Amino acid sequence: MADHAAPLVLITDFDGTLYRGDAPIRRYAEHAAAALDTADRAELLAGVEEFLDLGAQSGDPRLAAAIDGWEAVAVLGRAAGLGDAALNAAFRATRELMLDPGRCPLEVPAGYAELLTELRGAGVRVVLATNSPAAGLDGLLARLELPPLLDAVVSGTGKPEGLRHLLRAENPAGTAGLVCVIGDHWRNDIEPGREVGAHSAYIDRFGRADGPADAIAPAVEGLLDSIRTWATGRARTERN
Repeated sequence: MADHAAPLVLITDFDGTLYRGDAPIRRYAEHAAAALDTADRAELLAGVEEFLDLGAQSGDPRLAAAIDGWEAVAVLGRAAGLGDAALNAAFRATRELMLDPGRCPLEVPAGYAELLTELRGAGVRVVLATNSPAAGLDGLLARLELPPLLDAVVSGTGKPEGLRHLLRAENPAGTAGLVCVIGDHWRNDIEPGREVGAHSAYIDRFGRADGPADAIAPAVEGLLDSIRTWATGRARTERN
């Protein structure tokens, strides 16, 4: 991973990728369900737990299209009659709770943090791209000690289309292989990168197999070698 004219760029997703943990999903579900009657509240919370255990294999056909726990809460909430305003308020309350380690435990996978440090030290540009709004994001990144791992943070990305714009901005020449994308939502995080020849690393926690990628694993640890090989091999290509 040596110096080269155009820096290599790793574009990483946030929720479920740069950090993980189901506590935020449960807090989101609890906030969303608070406005429901007892039976509907219990059904929503039970459905979310089933999804976190089984993913798309859960017995509820409404959850077949849910990619992650955030979407599962939204799907079940809307089915129970919650509108966007209630779900958005529940999300904002959850983000606030996520600032408190005692109320919402989260994990930054150690191996991924170490790899990002290694890549940045070798000149790779690391960009966090998330659909989450900017409000509260800086505090959450600070809580997770992530700023030293990142060169740039793009909030409110508007994936997948927003990621296509970001890919063009980071790689205006369209050089194949210059960028690596990693995330747990194939359509949002992976497909736009594959369209332009980016290396792709797909976290498929629930075995959805929504689409192809250069590397696929149920957890980020299974993708680290592929990303490291991409960076090393691409740097060698640039030198030659």
